[in-house]
Amino acid sequence: MNCHRAEKLISRLVDGRLDAGTATRLEEHLKVCPSCAQLLADYRKLGALLSELQMREAEPLPYFEQRLLAKLNTASRPSLWAVVEKWYAAAVPVFLVVAMVLVGVLFLFQPAERQLSQSELLLFQGQSPLTETRAIFEEQKPEDRQLQLLFAGLESQEIVRRGKQ
Repeated sequence: MNCHRAEKLISRLVDGRLDAGTATRLEEHLKVCPSCAQLLADYRKLGALLSELQMREAEPLPYFEQRLLAKLNTASRPSLWAVVEKWYAAAVPVFLVVAMVLVGVLFLFQPAERQLSQSELLLFQGQSPLTETRAIFEEQKPEDRQLQLLFAGLESQEIVRRGKQ
């Protein structure tokens, strides 16, 4: 066993977490290596010191509580304006980045221009789309009325086909 491997196993030996076979090989190495044996002795001394400290109850220094309370009472608290400034300093850059991203998205994804139907064009020109229909029904001859209705239907189908393209 080399010293590097032994150093890793020494702390496990002190804690009692090492299996018997590995512990035997480690003890053989410790018999021939004085630096690893010294490391084991140091670990055991450190463990003894720690167990002593755990048994003793830690007591604070005299007048500790009075000094602590005095410092807490005199400690300056940050003003409301300082807290607000801190939040503004963080919020303003975030707001600007979000605003820039939104503006960029709005410019990139503009809606396509929609073509208006004939009825919508007439309404925007201030005319009624029903005047042509009324004129068709007011025709005297039934044949003329039927022809006009047929042509009007063909025009509307042509407009629908143009809109789909």
